[in-house]
Amino acid sequence: MPLSKVLKPLWSRIASASREGEKRAREIEEIGPAQRWQEVQQDEIEYWEKLLGSDQAQRAARTNPDRPFQPYLMKLIENPGARVEILDVGAGPMTFLGHKWPGCEVHITAIDPNAAEYDRILAKLAITPPCRTKVGYVEDLGNVVSMSYFDLVHARNCIDHSKDPVKAIDEMVRAVKPGGCVFLNHYISEGRRNEYGGPHQWNLFPRAGRFYVDRPGMNPVDICQRLSGIADVSIGSGLHGPESFIVTIRRHRAAHGEF
Repeated sequence: MPLSKVLKPLWSRIASASREGEKRAREIEEIGPAQRWQEVQQDEIEYWEKLLGSDQAQRAARTNPDRPFQPYLMKLIENPGARVEILDVGAGPMTFLGHKWPGCEVHITAIDPNAAEYDRILAKLAITPPCRTKVGYVEDLGNVVSMSYFDLVHARNCIDHSKDPVKAIDEMVRAVKPGGCVFLNHYISEGRRNEYGGPHQWNLFPRAGRFYVDRPGMNPVDICQRLSGIADVSIGSGLHGPESFIVTIRRHRAAHGEF
């Protein structure tokens, strides 16, 4: 069979996928991510139901009440007291974070906008989590949790799935104590990589040592500039290989700027 006949169906599928991606990008530009957000949540819910139903390692780790709190996060909490307060946003059905830290009581508040649906999944799978996720939108933390309260605010592969990551980051910085840290662990430009499929409507990415957020129809927002006078922003290598990156945002003890 000629090579051209072998390749033609492949190129047709690629072209079709590209057209679908362009269509989704136009929708995001025209109506905005917040307006599309609800209709793309089913993908998120189905992902978690499949993961918890089939991945025994993930399930075991997340249901283990004695799982150690991650050492790379311990290092971000300066002068921890007898109890540390952690906020995990976009936590899914069960937080990824460990619960045990020798000498410290770790208290985790986990929130996710789909928490009610996740409770249904947990009940179906007969899972009792060590820390139950509460309903909450990261863009509206002030109405969910106390501000200037947490030692650490954590977000893992979720802010780019939100309605508005820029507002989400603002709220996370407000939620952390002065001197406390926001930790973001994400894949680079997930929207573009996934052709804006499913919940991937935004792009988070590093460039020349700075941290940016964008989407179709919006110029990149320089988060370092946005938080100038409020927090110090640092970029690091990702925990999931070269396609990922981490951001640490250390809130100033005395802020000299406004959001």
